[in-house]
Amino acid sequence: LEGVDYDYMLAEPEPLDWAVQDIFLSETVGLISGNGGAGKSTLMMQLATCATLGLPWLGYAVKPVKALMLACEDDRRIVRLRQRWINRALDLDMADVLDAGLDIIPRSGQDNTLMELDRPSWRMKTTALFEKLVLRCRRTGVQLVIIDTVAKTFGGRDIEARHVTAFVDEMQRLAEMIRGIVLLTQHPSMSGRKSGTGESGSVQWESAVRSRLYVHKHQALGLVLEGMKSNYAAKAPPLKIEWQRGVFVPVEAPAPRDYSQPQDYR
Repeated sequence: LEGVDYDYMLAEPEPLDWAVQDIFLSETVGLISGNGGAGKSTLMMQLATCATLGLPWLGYAVKPVKALMLACEDDRRIVRLRQRWINRALDLDMADVLDAGLDIIPRSGQDNTLMELDRPSWRMKTTALFEKLVLRCRRTGVQLVIIDTVAKTFGGRDIEARHVTAFVDEMQRLAEMIRGIVLLTQHPSMSGRKSGTGESGSVQWESAVRSRLYVHKHQALGLVLEGMKSNYAAKAPPLKIEWQRGVFVPVEAPAPRDYSQPQDYR
């Protein structure tokens, strides 16, 4: 048990390093939940593209980093088509995006388990695929990893809190190793849909991650991207978005923040 260094505690803290303005903090694990077909994969490909090129995402400032997306539910045809729509919206050529370092890995129909249950010990262990993912991140300098989806990569029991915690802890170690962020996508449970929270079957998912967004149909606003959890800033208010020519665009851009002023993170 090693405590925090005394001199470190006395020193002035550095500003928080946001991967996505006021939503996802670097060196953490975040979660994006939404019903099947709600647009999570497209939103995440848009985020990966914007991060790689240093562009805003739906009006939110994004830290410019290399991005990798493990697209477990899409094949290469869909990935290429979706990326062309995103490029068109940003007025970019495919070569410009790929040369900048965007790495989308389509793995539809394959075994995408990153951690599985070792039944004799009843503990979670990483797979060869996870080790390959880590090696790829190290070799290419990736600092944004998107894993789409939890259902395809989590090989434990969803109702077992220890299995969920072990999975998220391993993603946290990856985030710290790359000095970036790992984002997971997930489908909500039936109760999560009915309650409007977008939570999954196990409350441990909500507890283990540091922040969560929920894309859903709001009764008054229509389709929104809403902050449901944030440990380090106020929850993002519902951002109304709409589908335009293959991509999502904000109906109204998020309010700008003055980062020169101290922030209240209560």
